[in-house]
Amino acid sequence: MSPPRPENERRFALALSIGTAFSSQVVGGVILGYLLDRWLATSPWLSVTGLLLGTLGAFVTIWRLLKRLDNQ
Repeated sequence: MSPPRPENERRFALALSIGTAFSSQVVGGVILGYLLDRWLATSPWLSVTGLLLGTLGAFVTIWRLLKRLDNQ
């Protein structure tokens, strides 16, 4: 069995970071929206907005990661 090449290891690490990027941005948006909802008493509007913005940001980040992965 041959050892893995450095370029394959970089691609694999970049691919694994996609799940982390998606979940952290969505969860962060929801938490921030929830905290703002509690502070401003606007429930559930800012939580939903945080969810949507977190999801949008996650898709933009994933698109950039996939573009970078394709260029390697």
